[in-house]
Amino acid sequence: MFNRKANTVRLNRASDFALRILILLSKSEEALSVEAIAEELALPKSHVMKIVARLASAELVLTQRGRSGGVKLEPSARDVPIGTVVREIENDFAVVDCFAEGNALCVFEPRCGLKPAMREATEAFLQVLDGYLLSDIVKSTQRPKSAKARSGKPATL
Repeated sequence: MFNRKANTVRLNRASDFALRILILLSKSEEALSVEAIAEELALPKSHVMKIVARLASAELVLTQRGRSGGVKLEPSARDVPIGTVVREIENDFAVVDCFAEGNALCVFEPRCGLKPAMREATEAFLQVLDGYLLSDIVKSTQRPKSAKARSGKPATL
C-alpha cells in the first residue's frame, strides 16, 4: 500500500482496475461483456473476470451469462463511496509487517506505539476516499480512449 520511492500511499492494482471498471460501467447504457471491458480499459481479460466476480459478490455490479448477458452497474452502486469499493477489493491493509494476517510477531508487544499510528493513518486514508462517491468521480471522467488512440502495453497486475 505504501510506495517507498514516492512516500505515498498506494492501492493494489486490483483496486485501481475495479474503480476503472465501475467508471466504465457507469458511463455505459447497456451491459458490457468481459471482453469489451478488457478491450476498452486495456486490461487483461483474466484480471477483469476476477475483479468482476469480486464486484458482483459485493453487489456493485450485476452479471448475466449467455448471449444477451454481460456486466452492468448495480443501480444503487452509483452512489457508493470510493472507500467502500477499496475495502471490498483490498485483501488487507497491512501497511507495516506486524499488521499482516497471521504475523503477530512484534518485538515491542504488548506496548507498541506504531500500530495505533498506522491504524489511524489507514483509517484517515479510507475516510478521505469515503468522501467521494462513484457518481462524483464519473461526472469528471471522460470515456476511455479507443484502442487505436492508445499507445503502450495493457496494464498488468
